[in-house]
Amino acid sequence: MRERYYTAAWEWGCCGTPLHVGDDVELEVQYESDYAGIMRAELASVLSASLTGVETRHDDDMVVRRGRIVALDGVISDTKWVVTPRTTQDPPIHSMGNGAIVSFGNTAPGEAEGTAVEGTSRLVPVAAVPDADTQPAGTEPDLTVYGEQITAALSGYVITLEVP
Repeated sequence: MRERYYTAAWEWGCCGTPLHVGDDVELEVQYESDYAGIMRAELASVLSASLTGVETRHDDDMVVRRGRIVALDGVISDTKWVVTPRTTQDPPIHSMGNGAIVSFGNTAPGEAEGTAVEGTSRLVPVAAVPDADTQPAGTEPDLTVYGEQITAALSGYVITLEVP
């Protein structure tokens, strides 16, 4: 029987050890948490079978699940950023000579706030977790361009186990 578990990239990066297809593992999982429900909904359109639960090291009520890893997938999701100008105390001033001064105004990069775009998750097969090569290029917004921007980033992994 196969079971699929989602783990957030930040969480595995904090407390997980490297995983590879073929490894025998013990995962700390939750089946019916709010987190599991949110991830089931987010990944329903990209998984052939429902997500069994979530792997988490930062919560209570976890169950140890043993099995052999038969597949690993990176989960790529979009983030919507809003970049706003950031003011500086003193705009850069350049002397042009003969007492002439030019002010270049606010040249500081902006500040960005990002929110996940629901329903944009997609899977990319990987050989290991974590896998730095899974991170798409350009995951951060361009702080010199003000307004809305959409970028893709690695949000986590789906671990598929073959369980006895």
